Amino acid sequence: MHDAPRLTPGYRLQKLEVSNWGTFDSSRGTVHVVRPCGATTLLIGQNGSGKSTLVDALLTLFVRPVVRNYNVAAGAQKTERDERTYIKGAFDRRSRDEDNRAEVQFLRPDGRHYSTLLATFKNDRGEAFTVAQVLYLGGDGGAEKVYAFAQGEKSIAEHCANLATTERVRQQMEKRGFRATDKYNEYHGWVAKFTGMQPKAMDVFNQTVAVKDIQSLNKFIREHMLEPKPWMEKIETLQAHFTQLTEAYQSLVRVRRQFELLTPIAAKGATFTAQSDALRLAQAMCGAAGPYFRAMTIELLGPAAEFLKKELSALVVTRDRLDTELRDAADEERQLKNEIENAGGERLRQIPLLIKQHETESANRRERSVRFMAALATTGVAADVTDDASLRELHQRLPEFIKVLSTREEALRREHQDVVLDRGDAHRELSESKRELEALGTRHTKLPERHAEIRRQLCEALRLPDSELPFAAELITIPTEEKSWEASIELLLRSFALSLLVPQKHYAVVSAHIDRNRVRDGRGVGQKLVYLRVGGRTAPQSRPVAHSQSLLRKVKVKDGHGLAPWVKGELEERFDYLCCDTIEQFQAAHDMALTRERHIKGRGTRHEKDDRDRAIDPREFVLGWDNREKRKALAENVRQLEAELSSMDARLNKLNAEITGLDAQRRSADVLRETAAYSLIDFASEQVAIAALREEKRALEESSDALKTLKRRISEVEATRQRLSGERDDAIRQHERASQDLRFAERQISDATQAISTLRQTGEWSRHEELFPELSKLFEGEPLTVHNVTQREAGFLADRHAEVERLKKELEPLEREICKLMNQYLRDFADQQADLDASIEYLGSFCAACEHIRREDLPRHENRFKERLNEKVTQEIGILNGAFQTEKQEIEQKIEILNRSLRQLEYRPGTYMKLEPRAVRDVEIQQFQSSLRECLADSFEGTLAADEARYVRIAKLIEKLREEQRWREKVTDVRRWFDFAARELDAVSGAERGYYEDSTGQSGGEKAKLAFTILVAAIAYQYDIDPSRPSSDRFHFVVVDEMFSKVDDRYAEYALSLFRQFGLQLLIVAPLDAKARITEPYVECYLHVVKDSKTHQSEIFSMTAREFEDTVLGRPAVVTVSPASAASVTR
Repeated sequence: MHDAPRLTPGYRLQKLEVSNWGTFDSSRGTVHVVRPCGATTLLIGQNGSGKSTLVDALLTLFVRPVVRNYNVAAGAQKTERDERTYIKGAFDRRSRDEDNRAEVQFLRPDGRHYSTLLATFKNDRGEAFTVAQVLYLGGDGGAEKVYAFAQGEKSIAEHCANLATTERVRQQMEKRGFRATDKYNEYHGWVAKFTGMQPKAMDVFNQTVAVKDIQSLNKFIREHMLEPKPWMEKIETLQAHFTQLTEAYQSLVRVRRQFELLTPIAAKGATFTAQSDALRLAQAMCGAAGPYFRAMTIELLGPAAEFLKKELSALVVTRDRLDTELRDAADEERQLKNEIENAGGERLRQIPLLIKQHETESANRRERSVRFMAALATTGVAADVTDDASLRELHQRLPEFIKVLSTREEALRREHQDVVLDRGDAHRELSESKRELEALGTRHTKLPERHAEIRRQLCEALRLPDSELPFAAELITIPTEEKSWEASIELLLRSFALSLLVPQKHYAVVSAHIDRNRVRDGRGVGQKLVYLRVGGRTAPQSRPVAHSQSLLRKVKVKDGHGLAPWVKGELEERFDYLCCDTIEQFQAAHDMALTRERHIKGRGTRHEKDDRDRAIDPREFVLGWDNREKRKALAENVRQLEAELSSMDARLNKLNAEITGLDAQRRSADVLRETAAYSLIDFASEQVAIAALREEKRALEESSDALKTLKRRISEVEATRQRLSGERDDAIRQHERASQDLRFAERQISDATQAISTLRQTGEWSRHEELFPELSKLFEGEPLTVHNVTQREAGFLADRHAEVERLKKELEPLEREICKLMNQYLRDFADQQADLDASIEYLGSFCAACEHIRREDLPRHENRFKERLNEKVTQEIGILNGAFQTEKQEIEQKIEILNRSLRQLEYRPGTYMKLEPRAVRDVEIQQFQSSLRECLADSFEGTLAADEARYVRIAKLIEKLREEQRWREKVTDVRRWFDFAARELDAVSGAERGYYEDSTGQSGGEKAKLAFTILVAAIAYQYDIDPSRPSSDRFHFVVVDEMFSKVDDRYAEYALSLFRQFGLQLLIVAPLDAKARITEPYVECYLHVVKDSKTHQSEIFSMTAREFEDTVLGRPAVVTVSPASAASVTR
């Protein structure tokens, strides 16, 4: 294979220049240059001489920082060297004397310089491009860089030297003919477009540098053909979210346990509280029973006494009437006896007179009866009254009727007064709303009418246009999309908004006029005016960008007005409030904040919340220069107020009618009460007497036997006299009984009044009086009456005392049980012992805590747990699993791409290789994949039980990810989810000629040959190289670092021939040993890196093949460096 024709197509490295890079120091102006001139080059040197420093320079120029394999050949860890240590020139680690800790030594410790890397590539047609990178330390000590690209050849000495520190490096590079950027992707895009390489070409370039010992097909493909993905950040994010989830779950468990222990306390506490209330009520009723019965005595016996007084008066009238009637009957009897003696002539003369008397009395009684019956119909207290007994029954009902009547009338008059007051308020509000609506129609802003009028008067007096003296409200508005915050912002800005803004140029005349004149509104009423002197600020002061939830982002200042910049500045200085969506966010805010519910936090400790109607009434809003919404609200308010006034007028008419009706009933009740005896309205008895007299007169006139008639009449009169005498005796007895009853009632009333007076003086009466409605309910079944009120007190008290004792006995064991439950709670939650105690006095606190947990804590913790589980952790696991599956598909796609490239590459005569990815049969990986699926299972079920079961599964997975590093690194490396095999297939028939996998026992050389074939196929694909093309404009450069140090010579030659077959220029990095000689037939340029042990600086020397032989074999030789072959130049 040594005789294969050498192709030199494509872009190949012409030179590499470095300045102040690692141990290649340029403090004296030296630029270190490697000039392969497009040839395959061998770079040798002792370990630590600086070979890998040059390789890392090439990696820095081409490879993404996050995947770059720095210093692999030196056996260093990835974090041991970085751009910062290369910029400062790290060369050694030494222990410090004071603490024996290792300290890095630097050639350029101050870092006040630029490090520059540059490489030029040229193709066989003479076309060239140059890539460069300028690196330096930023203010924070971190590495900063500028990527540069240019067509044609460039050099550090001519195009990158003497960069100024006062101008941006990118701009300086652009001025020197480069395209420059600080973004790798943009820079890589320039290179990829110019060379036609695939997006992952530089990743393969990076992996090729890392290829060393090839003993395993799986390891080679995993580590060199596939990129590792940095999962640790996602896992740490998952772990951080899980930590929050764990906190949420522990809080939920704690709250749930609290609720579990508090629930029986609350349940038994409710029983205890109810029984305690019953006990207190029973005890209070025992105390209030005496005052209650005293009050009832007055309430019941008072009207009874009044009735007895009226009954006594009526009985006196009845007795006097009966005495009169008895005297009349006696007189009539004497007259009849005289007439019998005189034969009746005198009687005929007297009868007409008697009839006249009875007719007059009958007319009087009829008139009183008409009034009485009309009053009876008006009150409806009784259906009819026909005698003294039914009249007495009526009088007994009247006191309660009058009491109810008075209560109802008093309530109606109070309501009437309230409606009258409300109507006055509504009428005033209607007048003001109409005035405000009319005023708003003359302007566009929402400014209240009185403020507009004050400003109008002021501007008219000073001959200024209104626009010169705006109110702040006229320059600020709230956009439609922020209307949910309108009430809160209006409340916060109202004082500022209603401030008149006086520009500096008008300040003197405005302030003088205001001082001389009283501030009045349009009706002449004095008003308050706040005005602000505006001057000094022409633009908002420089401030940090407002938070996305700042109030400043929810308001808009009117553009184009001369005072707009000043208003913006004031808002930024005074009103940069955080608008919080939740109370938790509000509570956590360290500075000024507010919520949609008009809850405002100022600086320091002051908080404020305004729930008055005016705070949420759009008619009160003042911000903005468009008042259409406010006019609409005012018009609607006018309509509502007019409707309310109409409704109030109707109600007043109805109340007036009801009050008039009650007044008529009360007057009618007075008529009924004033009718003391039935005889006063009994006109029928007078008619009977008149009829008897007329019949007597007729009989006397018609009878021839007048004596018989007179004797019959005298018998009738005697019977009447006896009847009247009996009635008089009954009236006397009734009067005596009524007198006794009245004396008893007055004595009881007097005692009760004295007792109540004593209670009022001691202040106990009002406390007892509160219980009277409850006491009254106990007598609803068998009401207290005049006849039983004095007898039922003793029995009632005995019942109440028995109830008190019963309740006490029931409460004692219940209290012990509750205290036992409280003790259990405080043992489990000892942190609450400072605020709670296991005693019945704290029952309210325990019950309040239980209710608070039920209504707020438990739902909040459940929601927070579900939210963090589903929206954070499960989502992160889903994202992680999705990323794993995406990487799995990407690996399968990459293998497919490799297979397409391998199909074009002959492995042996007439055969090609095909890779097969297979799911690995590793228990740990399979269990991890299963765990991921289980953690995502039931995520849509939605029940708390399912969520908690899933939490347990997730906890096990997270714990293992956190604690077992070896396991984590293994199972999250998706490359290890696959085992790889290779089939050697006949190029014509597709028949299998061979099968290769790690377990089939192929030699290390065979595995190396297969690996080299795969590697070159990958390079050819990513570089887009077609070996059949005689010319190429693709990238053809590869770095191999100690790739052949552990491979048999024949397989190393196979690899080198394969690289040559595809026209690839190699930079072969090798140590000073005989193994490097295998590359001689393929190498045209030899470079030797040497490090000075005293200065710790590295140099590069060109050498001939003979010098290389002498150096490798250890023969004494002198390496000569002529100016033509020097690898360093001085700027």
